[in-house]
Amino acid sequence: MNHAFEIRAATRRIGTHTVRTPFHPLGKDVLVKREDLQVSGSFKIRGAVNTYLTAARERRERALVTVSTGNTGRALCAIGRWFSVPVHVFVLEDCDAGKLDDLRRLGATVHVAGRSFLAAGVMAREFADEHRMSYCSSGADWDFLHGLGSIVLELHDQHPDLDTLFVPVGGGGLAAAVGTAYAALPEAGKPRIIGVQAANSRPIHDFFHFGRSTAEASPTMADCLAGEPEADAIILDVARSVLADVVLVSEPEIELATKHLASYGITVEPGAAAGYAAHLAAIGGDGVTGKTGVLLTGMA
Repeated sequence: MNHAFEIRAATRRIGTHTVRTPFHPLGKDVLVKREDLQVSGSFKIRGAVNTYLTAARERRERALVTVSTGNTGRALCAIGRWFSVPVHVFVLEDCDAGKLDDLRRLGATVHVAGRSFLAAGVMAREFADEHRMSYCSSGADWDFLHGLGSIVLELHDQHPDLDTLFVPVGGGGLAAAVGTAYAALPEAGKPRIIGVQAANSRPIHDFFHFGRSTAEASPTMADCLAGEPEADAIILDVARSVLADVVLVSEPEIELATKHLASYGITVEPGAAAGYAAHLAAIGGDGVTGKTGVLLTGMA
């Protein structure tokens, strides 16, 4: 697959539905990419729009289906409004009540699907196939990831001399997309891409370092990063080739980072601050030198 071609095509395709987000200094030693200012409130709209526009017309015009803790669902709701398409969002039993209300307010039909993100994804796919609807995966679909790769073209254009980039990791779609884009685009430079997971929910970290999960998940304030990846998540195939490291941040570190960003007038959900938490904790290893960037992935 020609990832460079697909990322450039996706960037052109989604341009009228997304915005170029700022990438600016915060303090004296870090740059923050403000995807919290993106359409629908997070980076997910980049992938969701590309997935919609490349999906089979018959299915996408019938309805859109996803499994989401919030941001992918919100992105699909925006697309549903633009193109007058119904949206179905599968969520977990313990999904934040405020996020459920938000999804319903935005027009989604919400399906509560047990306690496992992996199982909920299977249910959502089966529902979409049964009703011949278009399923949108934020971690297992290259169309979605190529849309996310548009971030890297912006990053390079805005600050081409990055040495290190911290990327929050939940299901792993963003980290896989960013790492793949930097590897595929010859003009984009080669910063160290460091994935960041909440210590309380760490499947990608454990896979990267040990090849398997080593710790049972526990609740985290970074709920947008919680849960296991999809069974066919692309990050499981590419992590060790496109990421320099995957590190962990604790609940106090996430809370501190969220408050620190708020002191600059930047209000994001805790999971979106995970990369900034890793920067503050300086846990990325000896390679964290020079110009550092952080992706802020979603608004509160």
